[in-house]
This record gives sequence, C-alpha cells and structure tokens, in this order.
Amino acid sequence: MSRPAWVTRLRGQVIAHLQTWRLYTFWYVGFLGLAGAGLSPGPHDGPRLFAAWAVPTLGWLGGHYLSDYFDRELDAIAKPHRPIPSGRLPARVALACGVLAMVSVAVLAVLTGWRTSLIAVLAVAAVLAYGLRLKALGIAGNLVRGALGALALLYGAAAVPPFGWAALLPFVAAFWLHDTCSNLVGTLRDVDGDRAGGYRTLPVTHGTATGVRIALGLYVLTLLAACWGGLASPDGRLGWYLAALAGVAAVALTGFAPMLGRQRQLPARLALRAHEMLVLERLCLAAAVIGLGLGAVPAVLLLVPALTLTWWSQRTLRTWYEFGGDLPATGTAPPSVERGSSYA
Repeated sequence: MSRPAWVTRLRGQVIAHLQTWRLYTFWYVGFLGLAGAGLSPGPHDGPRLFAAWAVPTLGWLGGHYLSDYFDRELDAIAKPHRPIPSGRLPARVALACGVLAMVSVAVLAVLTGWRTSLIAVLAVAAVLAYGLRLKALGIAGNLVRGALGALALLYGAAAVPPFGWAALLPFVAAFWLHDTCSNLVGTLRDVDGDRAGGYRTLPVTHGTATGVRIALGLYVLTLLAACWGGLASPDGRLGWYLAALAGVAAVALTGFAPMLGRQRQLPARLALRAHEMLVLERLCLAAAVIGLGLGAVPAVLLLVPALTLTWWSQRTLRTWYEFGGDLPATGTAPPSVERGSSYA
C-alpha cells in the first residue's frame, strides 16, 4: 500500500531539515557550553547546565540554516543536491528558521544576564559576518568561524556565575584554535567548488599544501593551550586529563597523517575523512574539559552516546551531504538544478 502524498511530502521536508542540521555536528557546541559551565565556580544545578547546553545548540542550528541560505548560489554550482538548491527546502523557509533560532537565542540570553546577552550578540554577528562576507576571504573567515566555539564556551561559563577569566582563557584559546583548524580542513574539501564560485579561501589562493600545514600548526597550538588549561585544574584530575589529551591527539593524527602524505594534490574525499576524524576528536576534547569541571563520570556518560550518534550520522549522511549521489534517507536522487541559478 502506497503512502498518501502528504505523508511523502512531510517526510521529505523533515529529512531536508535534518540534513540542514548536520546531525554529526549537533552535540559538539552543547558540549562546549557544558565545558564552560563546569569551569565556572558557580552552582552547577540542572536549569543552569541545561541553559549552558541548549542556547549554544539552538544558535548552532540557526547558524546552519543561515549558512545554507547565504551559500545557496555557491551550492547551486558546487553541491546542487543539498536541500535548498535541490528545492526540497525553500530558501525563505531556511531564512525564517535561522532568524527564529537567533531571535530565540537573544531572548534566552537576555533572561540570563548581560554577559550572556553580550556573548550572544557577538555570536550572531560572527555568524552573519562569516556567511555574508568573510567565508570567501581566506584565513579571516576561518578565524571568525572558529571564534564560535570559543563563544559557546564563554556562554556556558556566563550562564553559571560568577564569571572567572583565569580558568577560561586557556580553553577559549584552545577551542578558538581548534575550530579555526577544523574549518580550514573543511575548506580543503571544497577547493574546486569554492574556486568555481569565486571564493578566495586559503587553499584556493595558496594551495592545499599550505592549508594542510597551517591546519596542523593550529592543531599543535590547540594541544598546547589545552595542556596549559589543565595545569590549573583541580587536584587529582590533571593525570587523567592529560591521558585523555593524548588519546584525543592520536585520533586527530589519524586524520592528519593521510593528508600530509598527499598535501600537494589532496583528494576531496581524503580531506572529508580528515574532517570526520576531527569531528569525533573534538567531542572527546570537549568531554575532557567537561570532566575537569564536572567530573570524569558525567563526562563519559555524555560522551559515549554523543560519540556513537555522531559516528552513525557521519556514516549514513555526511558523504551524501558533501558529494551527492543517492539520498540514503529516501533512496532517491534529488531533482537536478541548473548550475549557477539562484534560489530565493
């Protein structure tokens, strides 16, 4: 018995929204909010921890909607299978969802104080600046995009006052460096499409070898900053934290090593695999910082399901989202689009 037409349409719309959310990145920014809350000396009660997780996560989802809206013309050239250029998610709906999410973030931030309000304003400004202009302008775009991770950490800390800079600064630096690194690796995957769309990313202007080396340098600095932060950790937690960092670095190395061997002519799928490893690795890094503030047991209990869901969603959704082919969720290819056309 065939499904009613409205059920098929609704299913397709739900799938398009889930694909726009990029479920394989969903948990990370909430982990950063919890990490910031754990580093704060304030009361770690349920409502405050929930706010530290929920508001950055909501802003992250809104940022994805807006990013895909701003990139709709580039995606029509390079990735016409994505929800907006394929016509499965109208551009005006994506814009409305993104704006609604950001307005919700602003309201919730105001309710929790002036510090959270300021951080929310900076995060929204960074999302708009990156999507409207800076994404196409090399390392400046990577740095602004990387700042979103640092701001999520700061938001979590601000949601659990009092606010203390001493414990936060090393980790602000670590996650800013890390997310700049991972965003740069993402541009290594998109060189051909960015060049065709007129984007002047660092790998487009300076080559993939330079991009790989700078990304690796940023990652090394990330580890140094994370070690610096661990030195100020409570007694009894530094040893396992440094052991966790060693494991985190090993995961990242499995992503970087293949790229280093083919950095001058880097296949897009190899760069994608490297980024997939960084997506898993950064969850572990954020969980390690959560452990410093909230304890190892809560960190592990959060990490195991999040890591499992991230691995599963990358395996089932991500290759399609980046390179197209048959939709794994529906078994059918999306409608074709005219290259270079605009979707309003």
